[in-house]
Amino acid sequence: MRPASLSHLTACQQGVVELQKELQAISVPDFSGVFKIKHLGRGSYEFYSMAVDGFHIPNPEIEMLPSDGLRVFIKDASIKINGKWMSRKNFLKAGGNFELSIQGVSISTDLILGSDSSGHITTICSNCDSHIDSVHIKISGSMLGWLIRLFHRKIETSLKNIIYKKICKIVRDSVSSKLQPYLKTLSVITRVDDVTSVDYSLVAPLTTTNQFLEGQLKGEFFWRGHRGPLPIHPPVMRFVPNGAYMVCMGISDYFFNTEVFAYQQSGTLKMTLGGQLLSNDGRFQLNTDFLRTFLPKVAKMFPSMGVQLLISAPVPVHLSIQPSGLSFIPKLETQAFVVLPNASLVPLFVLGMKTNASLEVDAEENRLVGEMKLGSRWLLELKESKFGPFKVEYLEDIINYLVPTLVLPKINERLRRGFPLPLPAGIQFSDFTFYPYQNFLLLEADLHLI
Repeated sequence: MRPASLSHLTACQQGVVELQKELQAISVPDFSGVFKIKHLGRGSYEFYSMAVDGFHIPNPEIEMLPSDGLRVFIKDASIKINGKWMSRKNFLKAGGNFELSIQGVSISTDLILGSDSSGHITTICSNCDSHIDSVHIKISGSMLGWLIRLFHRKIETSLKNIIYKKICKIVRDSVSSKLQPYLKTLSVITRVDDVTSVDYSLVAPLTTTNQFLEGQLKGEFFWRGHRGPLPIHPPVMRFVPNGAYMVCMGISDYFFNTEVFAYQQSGTLKMTLGGQLLSNDGRFQLNTDFLRTFLPKVAKMFPSMGVQLLISAPVPVHLSIQPSGLSFIPKLETQAFVVLPNASLVPLFVLGMKTNASLEVDAEENRLVGEMKLGSRWLLELKESKFGPFKVEYLEDIINYLVPTLVLPKINERLRRGFPLPLPAGIQFSDFTFYPYQNFLLLEADLHLI
């Protein structure tokens, strides 16, 4: 997976939302001072009950740091603080409200990216600098406010220093308390369904170039009941990211083939067909009378009894990705049984079946969805028969009717439910495009906050 730098603008927008909440709640301590005016003598002032009334942060700018980091710039932010003031001079006492306007706030933060032992992405704030261009205070509420205005520069400087010292502390705290937990919402192990999960852990450190942040995720399905070594290995993927999209993600054939392997290993790639499924269809009757033409002995021994077909995948199907698309040769096995009145089964024969098929892939929200299409008729082979050999041509019509009519819709129903793609919470793919290459599928997409 190779996200372009723009993708992290979206993630940083999410971070800026959280940062803005933290800065909005910034605590400005009360402070006081003394003044001395010629002919009037000494007096004191106090500023208290200060609260941030607004903290505007424009969209951040992002620069890639060499090797493993990002630099996030926030420019021209502004802060408004409201509070109360009080001044004393001998027996005179005055007070009122004030409004502090802080303009041209700039924040520069360096984030170093890494991973922990579980494969989650980690980040730390390695450096933070801030700058404030100007501070202006507006005093109101008393005829003696002019006394405070005489010292506005000293007061403004004091408040500026208080805010300046707090900004980077809040940024550092937000990285550890908000951004790091948010990155953990990009699940390492994602549950797909009751049978499988997919492992999206990092297999190599994140790296940065001038334009892109690149990460290699495992993208490996496994059976939830048991996870063991796989007999297949991921291919090498090489592609140049398209800077017109926020995310460019290479999805190798390893992703799809581990999915098939997990389902096959779990024993769920099977389907039973019986006469009840064809009760409203007059074209075929799945019973021993239908077998009379090529298995007369069965029809005689078990007159007018039901026949049950168990269709399964005895070996994992290997999907191939080429520039022409996604294709594979499904190899299935059909076991036929007679269903006795007491519901016990009598084995009849075993057929081997194969055909050409393709997979069309799309995306909906944050899930990869698909549709399987059959390319030709099923070719049959008799592997075993308990009642003597026969010509498989007698079964071609019913198999080529049953599989597209009953089996394929079940497969596509599962494919349409989709499989989760790796994204943190609150972010969604949009404007998808897919391009097949040798051994991998390239997904290009934009991102938006939800």
